[in-house]
Amino acid sequence: MAHGTFYTYFDSKQAIFQEVMDALLEDFRLEAEATPLRGTSLVDRIERANRGYLRAYQRNARMMGVIEQAAIIDPELLRMRVGSRRYWVDRAQSSIAHWQRDGLVSSDLDPRYCANALGSMVDRFAYVWLVLGEPFELEPAVRTLTTLYCRALNLDHQDG
Repeated sequence: MAHGTFYTYFDSKQAIFQEVMDALLEDFRLEAEATPLRGTSLVDRIERANRGYLRAYQRNARMMGVIEQAAIIDPELLRMRVGSRRYWVDRAQSSIAHWQRDGLVSSDLDPRYCANALGSMVDRFAYVWLVLGEPFELEPAVRTLTTLYCRALNLDHQDG
């Protein structure tokens, strides 16, 4: 396709990246939903979310690397990247607050800060592994990230 034809569909490079970001976010969401839940505990649900996120990141690693780099130099792309991250942080924050109301997670933890810190751990791990090329494997990564996530929330990972 010629450049001129391509830009018939998009007003700007930001519009292109927005379309890409929307497609990526949808792919991550679909993978999270498609990943089988191995049990019914909170630990099982956290493991499912981590596995789904890492699988989606594996599939989209090259594009995630481009987006991370482009977001550093373009304020509009940075806004889009932060906005796409917001879905996962809001989801985790809501879950943590719910677990606190149910007495499963300590009330002295701030759900927003926990969601951001734990989400950053998983996201940055995925970046270092899948974009920068650190040699990791999926199952040990899922197991380790889930254990760290659960310990941070003081959930008993062994009992599930």
